[in-house]
Amino acid sequence: MDDFETFDPALFGVWAQAPAYGEEVLMEDAALADEVRGVLLETKSAEAAISPAEELRRLLNEMTLEMRDQFSTFRRMRAAAEKALEDGDEAAQKLARADVKAATDAMSLIVRTLEKVDSLQRQLAQDRELEAERAADEGGYEEAVREVERLIKERAWVLFKKQCVAAGIDPGEPCGAGRDQPEPADSG
Repeated sequence: MDDFETFDPALFGVWAQAPAYGEEVLMEDAALADEVRGVLLETKSAEAAISPAEELRRLLNEMTLEMRDQFSTFRRMRAAAEKALEDGDEAAQKLARADVKAATDAMSLIVRTLEKVDSLQRQLAQDRELEAERAADEGGYEEAVREVERLIKERAWVLFKKQCVAAGIDPGEPCGAGRDQPEPADSG
């Protein structure tokens, strides 16, 4: 038994745009979920927005599927040729030997190609991950800090106005409409 008998091209699968982890999300409203699945979306305009990396990922996936089919075809061809080696006359055996060699060479080339495609897909996935990290690092932290500070100030202003109104003070007037100092309001 040789390596091609135990080689499983299904090990080389298609790569999703982003890896999916965990279990599938289940929708609570089954009727709505079925209705949503039935909606056809117009995707032509979205296809123009496909990045070159995404295009390459799709191409590599298509190549993988095609190569897997070809590998199966050559495996069947080689098995038929090996059977002809046992059952045929000398001319048929000579032709069968050539077919076995051609099928074996083609299968070997397909395996090497699948390995290269897999390597490219892994590199693409790693590059996507690094790009996402770079984009997150690139000003992401500072932007998040600014957003949190903005939200804190906004919430503080809302609470200040609420406390002023509760105390009968106009929040827009310095020291609350003629008062010397605002009275501290109860926090709450």
